[in-house]
Amino acid sequence: MQDQEHQDGATSWRAGRLGEQAKRQLIAERMAKMPQMIENWRRQQQERREKEQADKERRARLQAEAQERLGYHVDPRSARFQELLQDLEKQQRKRLKEEKQRQKKEARAAALAAAAAQDSAPSVAPSS
Repeated sequence: MQDQEHQDGATSWRAGRLGEQAKRQLIAERMAKMPQMIENWRRQQQERREKEQADKERRARLQAEAQERLGYHVDPRSARFQELLQDLEKQQRKRLKEEKQRQKKEARAAALAAAAAQDSAPSVAPSS
């Protein structure tokens, strides 16, 4: 009976030891990944800051344009100012959409012109 208890104790000790080794292995693997994870986090933070700055600059530009249209300084929290700001943002989105469509149209036309030029070019057959 005592031998079986001794074996069970040894087995649980081994299991604990294996669990500890697995834990150490897991920690080592995660520590190896840590520099890349930190770099990814820093990159994400930088992208977030850049996006916030771009949004802030865009908003300031729109506010300046709205105040210029109104001809006087207006409280940015006023309903009239907010409506004008929304209209300006809508116009800007529309301009961007039209620009993208124009670029796609030009790219399609260039691709068609290149394909037509390639088709119309006489192919020189080797003479035997």
